[in-house]
Amino acid sequence: MASGAPFDEAEARRRRLARAEAMQMARSRRWEKRKANMATRVTRGMAAFAVMLAALIVYGWTAGGMGIGLFIVSFLLLPMAGIAGMLLPVGGPDVDDIDKAPPAELPAITEAFLDRQRKQLPRLAAPQLDGIAVQLAALEKQLARVPADHPVAQDVGRLLSSHLPELVDRYTRIPPLQRTGLVEHDGRTPEATVVDGLKTVEAELARASATLAESDRDGLRVQGKFLEARYNEGQPGGMTSGR
Repeated sequence: MASGAPFDEAEARRRRLARAEAMQMARSRRWEKRKANMATRVTRGMAAFAVMLAALIVYGWTAGGMGIGLFIVSFLLLPMAGIAGMLLPVGGPDVDDIDKAPPAELPAITEAFLDRQRKQLPRLAAPQLDGIAVQLAALEKQLARVPADHPVAQDVGRLLSSHLPELVDRYTRIPPLQRTGLVEHDGRTPEATVVDGLKTVEAELARASATLAESDRDGLRVQGKFLEARYNEGQPGGMTSGR
């Protein structure tokens, strides 16, 4: 029993490091999306400013002059055009169609849905939300390579399109003052219930991702054995001749 203790401690440490790395990946992913969003808004604002400026110049040229009134108004129109371009919503996944989307599109839609709901969810759920975001990033590529009727894709589809949104929606309908005070029949508060539910979702997504990657892991193992047999046979330190 004593010999197993160091192994258990090392395994626990490995899992903590993996968890911390996953959360860092999720935060970096959110930050990159925010930067891209801001860059898009700034670009659109500058474009709207330039279009308005060009329109005023063309009008002044064709009309033989802008006039003092329009010249003064232009000082308002130009910044307003830029601000309007920045404030227009940036396109992204349609969260409202989450229950109709095919499995391959659900990871991106679900990530946008959880980002929208993050402020209403408990702060204690942040690690689970980050973990789910990491799993969604992996599944987005994996689900794109399998047909929509694949058993794993169907399971992920039901989880992301129905069960997860229902869990979040039911929690957010509870008044904020009652989320930590009320105790359910099992002795948990609504806040603890939603955190545990998100843990289950994260674990199920990890299981689905591992299942989809199983054939690739097997193929990697076979390829590794082939390379060992092909190039390590005959000479310990180099390639065999004549092959």
